[in-house]
Amino acid sequence: MSGSDAAPPMRADRLPVVECEDPAPRARGRAHGEALRDRIRDKIARWHAAIAGDYGHAPLPFVARLVDQTHFRAAIDVHARDLMDEVDGIAEGAGIDAGTAYALQLMDEEWWFARAARSGHCSSAGFAPTGERATALGQTMDLPAWHDGAQALLRFRNVDGSQTLVFTTAGTIGLMGLAGHGLGVCVNTLSGLRSRRDGLPVAFVVRGALLRRHAEDAARFLREAPHASGQNYTIADRRSVRAFECSASGSVELETQDGRLLHANDPLISTDWRVGPVTHANSAARLAALHDECRIHAGPPAEVLKSALSSRRDGAVISIEPAADPRSTSPMSIGGVVYEIGDPVRFWVSAGPPTVTSWVEMTIAEGNGK
Repeated sequence: MSGSDAAPPMRADRLPVVECEDPAPRARGRAHGEALRDRIRDKIARWHAAIAGDYGHAPLPFVARLVDQTHFRAAIDVHARDLMDEVDGIAEGAGIDAGTAYALQLMDEEWWFARAARSGHCSSAGFAPTGERATALGQTMDLPAWHDGAQALLRFRNVDGSQTLVFTTAGTIGLMGLAGHGLGVCVNTLSGLRSRRDGLPVAFVVRGALLRRHAEDAARFLREAPHASGQNYTIADRRSVRAFECSASGSVELETQDGRLLHANDPLISTDWRVGPVTHANSAARLAALHDECRIHAGPPAEVLKSALSSRRDGAVISIEPAADPRSTSPMSIGGVVYEIGDPVRFWVSAGPPTVTSWVEMTIAEGNGK
Protein backbone atom coordinates (compact mmCIF):
# COMPACT_ATOMS: atom_id res chain seq x y z
CA MET A 1 0.00 0.00 0.00
CA SER A 2 1.39 3.41 -0.93
CA GLY A 3 1.87 6.24 1.54
CA SER A 4 -1.08 8.14 0.05
CA ASP A 5 -3.54 5.26 0.38
CA ALA A 6 -5.87 5.46 3.36
CA ALA A 7 -7.32 2.54 5.29
CA PRO A 8 -11.13 2.33 5.53
CA PRO A 9 -12.33 4.77 8.23
CA MET A 10 -12.99 3.05 11.54
CA ARG A 11 -16.52 3.06 12.96
CA ALA A 12 -17.55 2.20 16.49
CA ASP A 13 -19.64 -0.77 15.35
CA ARG A 14 -16.59 -2.20 13.56
CA LEU A 15 -14.05 -1.65 16.31
CA PRO A 16 -12.51 -5.07 17.00
CA VAL A 17 -12.43 -6.17 20.63
CA VAL A 18 -9.72 -8.72 21.36
CA GLU A 19 -10.61 -10.94 24.32
CA CYS A 20 -7.47 -11.99 26.21
CA GLU A 21 -8.73 -14.41 28.86
CA ASP A 22 -5.38 -15.96 29.76
CA PRO A 23 -3.56 -13.58 32.17
CA ALA A 24 -0.14 -14.94 31.18
CA PRO A 25 1.65 -12.08 29.32
CA ARG A 26 2.84 -14.16 26.36
CA ALA A 27 -0.61 -15.70 25.91
CA ARG A 28 -2.18 -12.22 26.04
CA GLY A 29 0.14 -11.06 23.31
CA ARG A 30 -0.44 -14.16 21.22
CA ALA A 31 -4.22 -13.62 21.38
CA HIS A 32 -3.70 -10.01 20.26
CA GLY A 33 -1.41 -11.02 17.40
CA GLU A 34 -3.66 -13.79 16.15
CA ALA A 35 -6.87 -11.77 16.30
CA LEU A 36 -5.39 -8.70 14.57
CA ARG A 37 -2.89 -10.42 12.27
CA ASP A 38 -4.14 -8.86 9.04
CA ARG A 39 -4.55 -5.41 10.62
CA ILE A 40 -1.04 -5.60 12.06
CA ARG A 41 0.50 -6.47 8.72
CA ASP A 42 -1.49 -3.75 6.96
CA LYS A 43 -0.43 -1.23 9.61
CA ILE A 44 3.22 -2.19 9.18
CA ALA A 45 2.96 -1.58 5.42
CA ARG A 46 1.44 1.87 6.00
CA TRP A 47 3.99 2.63 8.74
CA HIS A 48 6.87 1.81 6.41
CA ALA A 49 5.33 4.00 3.71
CA ALA A 50 4.98 6.84 6.22
CA ILE A 51 8.63 6.50 7.30
CA ALA A 52 9.71 6.89 3.69
CA GLY A 53 7.34 9.76 3.00
CA ASP A 54 7.62 11.67 6.28
CA TYR A 55 11.31 11.23 7.14
CA GLY A 56 12.81 10.45 3.74
CA HIS A 57 14.43 7.27 5.08
CA ALA A 58 14.33 3.73 3.74
CA PRO A 59 12.01 2.05 6.27
CA LEU A 60 13.86 -1.17 7.11
CA PRO A 61 17.26 0.47 7.78
CA PHE A 62 15.50 3.22 9.76
CA VAL A 63 13.69 0.71 11.98
CA ALA A 64 16.94 -1.20 12.48
CA ARG A 65 18.67 2.01 13.62
CA LEU A 66 15.77 2.83 15.96
CA VAL A 67 16.18 -0.54 17.65
CA ASP A 68 19.99 -0.73 17.59
CA GLN A 69 20.81 2.85 18.59
CA THR A 70 18.48 3.03 21.58
CA HIS A 71 18.80 1.16 24.86
CA PHE A 72 15.27 0.85 26.21
CA ARG A 73 15.44 -2.87 26.87
CA ALA A 74 17.32 -2.53 30.18
CA ALA A 75 14.60 -0.23 31.59
CA ILE A 76 11.90 -2.57 30.26
CA ASP A 77 13.59 -5.54 31.94
CA VAL A 78 13.57 -3.71 35.29
CA HIS A 79 10.16 -2.02 35.19
CA ALA A 80 7.99 -3.96 32.70
CA ARG A 81 9.50 -7.37 31.96
CA ASP A 82 6.11 -9.05 31.59
CA LEU A 83 5.12 -6.54 28.93
CA MET A 84 8.11 -7.50 26.81
CA ASP A 85 6.86 -11.08 27.00
CA GLU A 86 3.52 -9.77 25.73
CA VAL A 87 5.27 -8.08 22.78
CA ASP A 88 7.00 -11.36 21.95
CA GLY A 89 3.56 -13.01 22.03
CA ILE A 90 2.23 -10.44 19.55
CA ALA A 91 5.06 -11.34 17.17
CA GLU A 92 4.27 -15.04 17.49
CA GLY A 93 0.53 -14.57 17.02
CA ALA A 94 0.86 -12.22 14.05
CA GLY A 95 3.70 -14.17 12.46
CA ILE A 96 5.99 -11.13 12.28
CA ASP A 97 9.60 -10.54 13.22
CA ALA A 98 10.17 -9.98 16.96
CA GLY A 99 12.25 -6.88 16.26
CA THR A 100 9.42 -5.37 14.21
CA ALA A 101 6.92 -6.10 16.99
CA TYR A 102 9.23 -4.36 19.48
CA ALA A 103 9.70 -1.33 17.19
CA LEU A 104 5.90 -0.98 16.90
CA GLN A 105 5.87 -0.09 20.61
CA LEU A 106 8.21 2.89 20.14
CA MET A 107 5.87 5.46 18.61
CA ASP A 108 6.78 8.53 20.66
CA GLU A 109 10.38 7.45 20.71
CA GLU A 110 10.41 7.11 16.92
CA TRP A 111 9.29 10.74 16.60
CA TRP A 112 12.17 12.22 18.57
CA PHE A 113 14.66 9.67 17.20
CA ALA A 114 13.74 10.83 13.68
CA ARG A 115 13.75 14.46 14.82
CA ALA A 116 10.24 14.74 13.45
CA ALA A 117 8.65 18.14 13.99
CA ARG A 118 5.57 16.96 15.90
CA SER A 119 3.94 19.06 18.61
CA GLY A 120 1.28 16.41 19.28
CA HIS A 121 -2.44 16.98 19.28
CA CYS A 122 -4.00 14.90 22.10
CA SER A 123 -6.34 16.69 24.51
CA SER A 124 -7.25 15.32 27.95
CA ALA A 125 -9.42 16.31 30.89
CA GLY A 126 -10.03 14.84 34.33
CA PHE A 127 -12.60 15.68 37.03
CA ALA A 128 -11.91 14.82 40.66
CA PRO A 129 -14.78 13.17 42.56
CA THR A 130 -17.10 15.52 44.46
CA GLY A 131 -20.00 14.48 46.68
CA GLU A 132 -22.18 12.08 44.73
CA ARG A 133 -20.28 12.56 41.47
CA ALA A 134 -17.72 9.96 40.47
CA THR A 135 -14.26 10.59 39.07
CA ALA A 136 -14.23 11.18 35.31
CA LEU A 137 -11.31 11.18 32.89
CA GLY A 138 -11.08 11.25 29.10
CA GLN A 139 -9.09 12.23 26.04
CA THR A 140 -8.83 12.26 22.30
CA MET A 141 -5.97 10.21 20.79
CA ASP A 142 -4.63 12.15 17.82
CA LEU A 143 -2.16 10.42 15.51
CA PRO A 144 -1.10 10.49 11.85
CA ALA A 145 -4.04 9.46 9.66
CA TRP A 146 -2.36 6.25 8.52
CA HIS A 147 -3.31 4.74 11.90
CA ASP A 148 -7.00 4.98 10.99
CA GLY A 149 -8.37 1.51 10.37
CA ALA A 150 -5.94 -0.11 12.81
CA GLN A 151 -7.83 0.84 16.00
CA ALA A 152 -8.76 -1.92 18.44
CA LEU A 153 -9.74 -2.59 22.04
CA LEU A 154 -7.92 -5.17 24.13
CA ARG A 155 -9.91 -6.70 26.99
CA PHE A 156 -7.68 -8.43 29.53
CA ARG A 157 -8.77 -10.74 32.32
CA ASN A 158 -6.83 -9.96 35.49
CA VAL A 159 -6.02 -12.43 38.26
CA ASP A 160 -8.63 -10.86 40.60
CA GLY A 161 -11.39 -11.44 38.05
CA SER A 162 -11.52 -7.82 36.92
CA GLN A 163 -10.91 -6.74 33.35
CA THR A 164 -8.76 -4.03 31.79
CA LEU A 165 -9.83 -2.28 28.59
CA VAL A 166 -7.01 -0.81 26.50
CA PHE A 167 -7.49 1.36 23.42
CA THR A 168 -4.70 0.77 20.93
CA THR A 169 -3.76 0.32 17.31
CA ALA A 170 -2.99 -3.16 16.01
CA GLY A 171 0.30 -4.59 17.24
CA THR A 172 0.88 -2.00 19.99
CA ILE A 173 0.39 -2.95 23.64
CA GLY A 174 -1.59 0.15 24.47
CA LEU A 175 -2.26 3.86 24.10
CA MET A 176 -4.66 4.51 27.02
CA GLY A 177 -6.88 2.39 29.21
CA LEU A 178 -9.04 1.64 32.23
CA ALA A 179 -8.73 -1.17 34.77
CA GLY A 180 -12.02 -2.52 36.10
CA HIS A 181 -10.81 -2.37 39.69
CA GLY A 182 -10.87 1.40 39.24
CA LEU A 183 -7.76 2.96 37.69
CA GLY A 184 -7.61 4.93 34.44
CA VAL A 185 -4.70 6.36 32.42
CA CYS A 186 -4.69 9.07 29.74
CA VAL A 187 -1.70 10.68 27.99
CA ASN A 188 -0.47 13.77 26.13
CA THR A 189 2.76 14.00 24.15
CA LEU A 190 5.15 16.70 25.42
CA SER A 191 7.68 16.79 22.60
CA GLY A 192 9.33 19.93 23.93
CA LEU A 193 10.77 18.05 26.92
CA ARG A 194 14.01 16.10 26.98
CA SER A 195 14.14 12.44 26.01
CA ARG A 196 16.62 9.68 26.85
CA ARG A 197 17.74 6.62 24.93
CA ASP A 198 17.82 4.37 27.99
CA GLY A 199 14.40 5.21 29.46
CA LEU A 200 11.09 3.37 29.55
CA PRO A 201 9.07 3.92 26.34
CA VAL A 202 5.62 5.48 26.62
CA ALA A 203 3.63 2.34 25.70
CA PHE A 204 5.31 0.43 28.54
CA VAL A 205 4.69 3.30 30.97
CA VAL A 206 0.98 3.36 30.11
CA ARG A 207 0.52 -0.35 30.59
CA GLY A 208 2.84 -0.44 33.61
CA ALA A 209 0.73 2.21 35.32
CA LEU A 210 -2.47 0.30 34.51
CA LEU A 211 -1.10 -2.75 36.32
CA ARG A 212 -1.16 -0.81 39.61
CA ARG A 213 -4.04 -1.04 42.05
CA HIS A 214 -4.63 2.63 42.87
CA ALA A 215 -3.59 6.11 41.75
CA GLU A 216 -0.98 6.31 44.52
CA ASP A 217 0.62 3.07 43.33
CA ALA A 218 0.58 4.35 39.74
CA ALA A 219 2.04 7.68 40.88
CA ARG A 220 4.89 5.87 42.60
CA PHE A 221 5.58 3.94 39.41
CA LEU A 222 5.62 7.17 37.36
CA ARG A 223 8.04 8.77 39.82
CA GLU A 224 10.40 5.78 39.90
CA ALA A 225 10.53 4.82 36.21
CA PRO A 226 13.09 6.48 33.92
CA HIS A 227 11.18 8.16 31.09
CA ALA A 228 12.28 7.81 27.48
CA SER A 229 9.95 10.52 26.16
CA GLY A 230 8.31 13.72 27.29
CA GLN A 231 4.73 12.83 28.20
CA ASN A 232 1.94 13.91 30.50
CA TYR A 233 0.20 11.04 32.27
CA THR A 234 -3.16 11.70 33.91
CA ILE A 235 -4.19 8.92 36.25
CA ALA A 236 -7.45 8.55 38.15
CA ASP A 237 -9.15 6.29 40.65
CA ARG A 238 -12.27 6.56 42.80
CA ARG A 239 -10.55 9.00 45.15
CA SER A 240 -8.57 11.35 42.94
CA VAL A 241 -7.29 12.59 39.59
CA ARG A 242 -3.54 13.25 39.33
CA ALA A 243 -1.26 14.32 36.48
CA PHE A 244 2.50 14.02 36.01
CA GLU A 245 4.65 15.69 33.39
CA CYS A 246 7.47 13.22 32.77
CA SER A 247 10.75 13.54 30.87
CA ALA A 248 14.41 12.56 31.00
CA SER A 249 14.92 14.29 34.36
CA GLY A 250 11.99 12.58 36.08
CA SER A 251 8.43 13.69 36.84
CA VAL A 252 6.64 16.69 38.32
CA GLU A 253 3.06 16.62 39.55
CA LEU A 254 0.42 19.18 38.61
CA GLU A 255 -2.17 20.58 40.98
CA THR A 256 -5.88 20.43 40.21
CA GLN A 257 -7.68 23.65 39.33
CA ASP A 258 -11.26 23.77 40.61
CA GLY A 259 -11.16 19.98 40.86
CA ARG A 260 -10.03 19.58 37.23
CA LEU A 261 -6.85 18.60 35.42
CA LEU A 262 -6.82 19.64 31.76
CA HIS A 263 -3.90 19.20 29.38
CA ALA A 264 -2.86 19.56 25.74
CA ASN A 265 0.72 19.30 24.44
CA ASP A 266 2.75 22.07 26.06
CA PRO A 267 4.27 21.53 29.53
CA LEU A 268 2.43 23.45 32.22
CA ILE A 269 5.06 23.20 34.97
CA SER A 270 8.03 21.10 33.79
CA THR A 271 11.13 23.04 32.76
CA ASP A 272 13.13 20.07 31.46
CA TRP A 273 13.25 21.57 27.98
CA ARG A 274 14.84 19.86 25.02
CA VAL A 275 16.29 23.07 23.56
CA GLY A 276 14.63 25.85 25.56
CA PRO A 277 11.08 27.01 26.32
CA VAL A 278 8.84 26.38 23.31
CA THR A 279 5.07 26.73 23.15
CA HIS A 280 2.64 25.90 20.37
CA ALA A 281 -0.30 28.14 19.53
CA ASN A 282 -2.53 25.18 18.69
CA SER A 283 -1.86 23.49 22.03
CA ALA A 284 -2.59 26.68 23.98
CA ALA A 285 -5.79 27.26 22.00
CA ARG A 286 -7.05 23.71 22.58
CA LEU A 287 -6.33 23.95 26.30
CA ALA A 288 -8.27 27.22 26.52
CA ALA A 289 -11.13 25.62 24.59
CA LEU A 290 -11.15 22.66 26.99
CA HIS A 291 -11.44 25.02 29.96
CA ASP A 292 -14.33 26.86 28.29
CA GLU A 293 -16.12 23.67 27.25
CA CYS A 294 -15.86 22.20 30.74
CA ARG A 295 -17.35 25.40 32.20
CA ILE A 296 -20.25 25.85 29.81
CA HIS A 297 -21.55 22.26 29.73
CA ALA A 298 -23.70 21.03 32.60
CA GLY A 299 -24.51 17.55 33.79
CA PRO A 300 -22.56 14.50 34.95
CA PRO A 301 -18.79 14.92 34.41
CA ALA A 302 -18.61 12.02 31.96
CA GLU A 303 -21.22 13.71 29.74
CA VAL A 304 -19.38 17.03 30.02
CA LEU A 305 -16.21 15.29 28.86
CA LYS A 306 -17.93 13.75 25.85
CA SER A 307 -19.13 17.20 24.80
CA ALA A 308 -15.77 18.89 25.47
CA LEU A 309 -13.81 16.27 23.52
CA SER A 310 -16.17 16.78 20.57
CA SER A 311 -15.40 20.50 20.33
CA ARG A 312 -14.43 21.97 16.93
CA ARG A 313 -13.85 25.66 17.62
CA ASP A 314 -12.05 27.67 14.95
CA GLY A 315 -8.31 27.48 15.64
CA ALA A 316 -8.82 25.13 18.57
CA VAL A 317 -10.16 21.87 17.11
CA ILE A 318 -10.21 19.08 19.68
CA SER A 319 -12.05 16.45 17.61
CA ILE A 320 -9.78 16.40 14.54
CA GLU A 321 -11.57 15.04 11.49
CA PRO A 322 -9.57 13.65 8.57
CA ALA A 323 -8.85 16.07 5.76
CA ALA A 324 -10.87 15.73 2.56
CA ASP A 325 -7.71 14.53 0.80
CA PRO A 326 -5.62 13.34 3.76
CA ARG A 327 -1.93 12.66 3.57
CA SER A 328 -0.94 9.57 5.50
CA THR A 329 0.92 11.71 8.04
CA SER A 330 -1.71 14.43 8.54
CA PRO A 331 -3.17 14.33 12.08
CA MET A 332 -6.63 13.15 13.03
CA SER A 333 -8.41 11.92 16.15
CA ILE A 334 -8.22 8.17 15.69
CA GLY A 335 -10.32 7.71 18.82
CA GLY A 336 -11.40 8.98 22.19
CA VAL A 337 -12.14 7.51 25.60
CA VAL A 338 -14.14 8.61 28.63
CA TYR A 339 -13.95 6.81 31.98
CA GLU A 340 -16.34 7.16 34.92
CA ILE A 341 -14.64 5.63 37.95
CA GLY A 342 -17.19 5.05 40.67
CA ASP A 343 -19.62 2.26 41.42
CA PRO A 344 -19.89 0.96 38.78
CA VAL A 345 -16.83 1.66 36.63
CA ARG A 346 -17.89 2.73 33.11
CA PHE A 347 -16.01 3.07 29.82
CA TRP A 348 -17.02 4.85 26.60
CA VAL A 349 -15.05 4.80 23.37
CA SER A 350 -15.18 6.64 20.07
CA ALA A 351 -13.45 4.77 17.25
CA GLY A 352 -12.49 7.98 15.44
CA PRO A 353 -13.17 11.72 15.83
CA PRO A 354 -16.04 12.03 18.36
CA THR A 355 -17.78 14.40 15.95
CA VAL A 356 -17.88 11.64 13.32
CA THR A 357 -18.27 8.40 15.29
CA SER A 358 -20.60 7.99 18.24
CA TRP A 359 -19.59 7.30 21.83
CA VAL A 360 -20.26 3.63 22.63
CA GLU A 361 -20.26 2.19 26.14
CA MET A 362 -18.27 -1.02 26.58
CA THR A 363 -18.80 -3.47 29.41
CA ILE A 364 -15.96 -3.94 31.89
CA ALA A 365 -15.90 -6.39 34.81
CA GLU A 366 -14.84 -4.94 38.17
CA GLY A 367 -13.81 -8.20 39.81
CA ASN A 368 -13.61 -8.86 43.52
CA GLY A 369 -10.69 -6.69 44.58
CA LYS A 370 -11.73 -3.04 44.41
